[in-house]
Formats: sequence, C-alpha cells, structure tokens
Amino acid sequence: MEQRDLHPLEKMLLGYLVEHGSASEERIREESELPDEGSYRRAAQWLLSRGLVRETGRRETAEVRLGPLGEELASAGTIPEVALLEKVRAGETDLRRIQEDGIFDRARWGSALGALLGSGDLRKGPEGLSAESEGESVFHRYWNLVYRPLLDGETVLLEELPEDVAALAEDRSPKRSKRKAELEVHREASLTLEATDEGREAYRASADVTTIGSLSPEILRSGEWRDARFRRYRVDIPPARIHTGALHPYRQFLDRVRSRFVALGFSEMRGPLAESEFWNNDALFMPQFHPARDIHDVYYLEEGCSVEPPDDGTYGRVAAVHEDGGDTRGRGWGYTFSRSQALRAVMRSQGTSLSARTLASNPDVPGKYFGMARCFRYDQVDATHLPDFFQIEGIVLGEGIGLTHLMGLLRLFAVEIAGAEDYKFLPAYFPFTEPSVEMHVRHPKLGWVEGGGAGLFRPEVCRPLGVDVPVIAWGLGLDRLAMLALGLDDIRDLVTPELSRLREMTVRPDELLRGREG
Repeated sequence: MEQRDLHPLEKMLLGYLVEHGSASEERIREESELPDEGSYRRAAQWLLSRGLVRETGRRETAEVRLGPLGEELASAGTIPEVALLEKVRAGETDLRRIQEDGIFDRARWGSALGALLGSGDLRKGPEGLSAESEGESVFHRYWNLVYRPLLDGETVLLEELPEDVAALAEDRSPKRSKRKAELEVHREASLTLEATDEGREAYRASADVTTIGSLSPEILRSGEWRDARFRRYRVDIPPARIHTGALHPYRQFLDRVRSRFVALGFSEMRGPLAESEFWNNDALFMPQFHPARDIHDVYYLEEGCSVEPPDDGTYGRVAAVHEDGGDTRGRGWGYTFSRSQALRAVMRSQGTSLSARTLASNPDVPGKYFGMARCFRYDQVDATHLPDFFQIEGIVLGEGIGLTHLMGLLRLFAVEIAGAEDYKFLPAYFPFTEPSVEMHVRHPKLGWVEGGGAGLFRPEVCRPLGVDVPVIAWGLGLDRLAMLALGLDDIRDLVTPELSRLREMTVRPDELLRGREG
C-alpha cells in the first residue's frame, strides 16, 4: 500500500481508529472529523474493501414507523381487526350490519374479517360470525405495542416486539406489497470498526503527506502540488453497473405464455374486470347461495355500479337451469332465481367468466380459446396467495373432446409454461364441471402447490349458452406457475418494489418455449 493510495476521507477515519482503537459507528460520527454520514460510509466502505480496517461488531436495528395507511387507521382510534372482533364479541354476527359502521370502509372490514378468520379469532358458520377466542388477541397486542407507542412519539424497534406481533408488523410493511403501506420498517446496520496492522502502517506512512486526488487551476497556480503526492487511480475496480430499461419479469412471463397459446392456434378471450354475478357465477351453474359468493370472498362494487345485463333469452335459460334444470334433464338447484342478485356488479373473481361469455357468443366448433384473466378475491396474503392475481383460462370445444385431451393439455402447461419437473392430478369438485380435476406441481422449496382446476363443462353450463358439443375447460393460477418459471419461493416477489430483486429474476426461454425433456 503506497502513501498516495489514501483518500482524505480514508485518512480521517483511519487516523481516528489508530488513535482510539475499536469504535462504534455512532461514536466515530460524533467524535471524528468526518463531515457527515455519507462521508463516513464511503470511507468505511473503501477501507473495508482494502483490508485496512475490519469489522469487529455489528448491530442491526429495524425501526417501525406508521405509513400513510397506518396514519389513516390511527385516526379512527383503533384498527379494523380489533374493532370487528369486539363487535362480534358484543353479539353482532352479520358482517353487512358491521360494515354500515362508517368508522372504516367496506373493504377494510372485509380485509379484517379475512385476517381474523385466518388467525382463528373468528369463525363463520350458518348463524353468522362468532368469536373463537377471548381476551387479548394478537391484533390487540399489535395495536398496544406498535400503534400506541408510535402515536405517543416513541421509537418502536421490530426486534424488541414479541414474535407474533413482529411477524404481523413485518407482513404489513411495504417490503413485499404493492398496496399503500400500513407500516414502514427502516433497517440500519451499525458497525464497530478497528484498524488492521496494514491500516496502521498505511496511516503512519501518509500522516504527514498531502495527497491530491484531482488537479485544479488553483493548485497549479499556488504551487501546492510541488510538496504533495498524487493519489493513484485504480483501473482494476469494476465500474458502476448501468441498468437499462426492461420489461417487468412477470410481464415477460405473461407475454411468453400468450405467444405460446397463439402459436398453438388458440384465440384469445377478453372481458371486463367489473363483471355481473350472472357471468361470474350464474352462467357457470353456481347457485346463488354458494359460499364462494359470500361478501368476504368476493369484492362487490358499490350500489349504483352496474354492468350490461345478458339478453333475455340467455338469462331465461340460465334461470330455468338453476330452478328446475331447464331442458338439460337435470334437477337444478331447486330455488327461486333472483334477477337482482344476478345483476349485482362484482370484481371478476374467476377467469371462467370469460369462458361463459365466449360460449354464449356463438363460438367456432371445433374451436379453442384462452384468456389471461386478472381476478380479485379476499385472500389472506401469504407465500402462495394474493388478493389480485392472474388466471390462465381456456376452453376447447368439439365432437370427440374428452378427459384425455384435457390431461394432455394440463401436462403441457405444467412442463412447458411452468417448467415443472414433477406434477400430479387429483380428483376435485366444481359446480360447473364433471368430471373435475386439480393439477398440482411440485415446488422445490414449498412442496406440492395447487396449480388450478379443470374439467368438462356440465350440460347445465353449455346448453343454456347455446353449445351442444363437449367442452373441456381449465383455470390455472398463472402467478403460481410463474413462481416456478422465475425460480421464486414467495408469490409476493412478483409485486415487489425492490429493483435489485427484480433484476435477479430471469425468464428462462429454453424452458418456456420448448419444455423440458421427458
């Protein structure tokens, strides 16, 4: 190490460590001559990379702060989970009546219900909501240990919270969420440094020497350069990486999937995000009392929002199938079909609504169609669930179409789209298909993950929509297939705001376009 290699900032930090020995970051910044935090961090990084100082200790802290959503919730004096749990404990069993309380909007109450059902504090049965726990829940502790101290101006550190409260706070920070942040976790690492023997030697050799990093007119005119040394520039240090614009990795994956289906001769189906219950559920022979149509599973649009109703002929045939089976020789569901419920507006909860619309639009026979449907459901966010997700939906219709064709297509999706090395099919039940099957793919870390459902559309679906030939159908979770194709262990990484994480994701064209052998 030559004298001229030390930058003035390096010399300041190294001199302090030589004089005072091992010191923490806080002490160095307070007592040394380094002008600011940025100067300290640059000098420390340079010296650590050159082996002139070493790390003798590290203290990591994660400070929790309220985000924009957290400040909104705090203004109500409680959080939705605590308020909902207390209302149920007080005897209220109907979520709709609870949602009439204007303290939070309907979506907040719905999200709170999903969280409480997931934690086991609430249960939903035939009689409505009931409390399954007594005393202080994790959400009470979350409010008392996070919100209250922050509102009082105190500092809250993630590592000092109980494990369950810390996990909840971590989950509600924006690290893996694209929604407005409830909490923000600011992480910092504080190092304790000391000079190495090489560092002490380098400092002693350069302590009384003035080094010049860049030559200026003032230095030339003053003659200062005559008694100084010029700092050597290292040309072996890699330059800063330049990041060019690129499509989001998940967008690349979606484009590859679309091009693959088009290459196979499929026509693309499209439809609205805001859908009527008729196309989302009724046309698929899902009874109007089906639990999947409850308010905590589907996003209902506010009253006054509407979508275009079906034509009277299609509506009448679908209603008849529900009530008594219509002309399908089935028995139907045996209830009075409600037009007002059928025309209620929802956010599309399943891509199969695209198939229903396509079957009702006089499709080609034989024909094959696919759709990449963005769907919305009340799902507790975890490693394999998001409330806003994509499904790959498809139908093939024609004489002679059967279950073996469907199984072959599902294998194609598992191998060529997801790049799965192992997959399996399990029997399943759906109101609109018979027989029905679920496809599962093996994730290298998460194990078996459900990829989606498929089957042959029942006559109660096809005939009211004007189709009299067999129809095979599938609806697979594109997000979960993308996890395999992109090498992800958490579905939330698909929506991460961290650019460094996104740059690590790569879509492997050899697996997506050709599939794996065997």
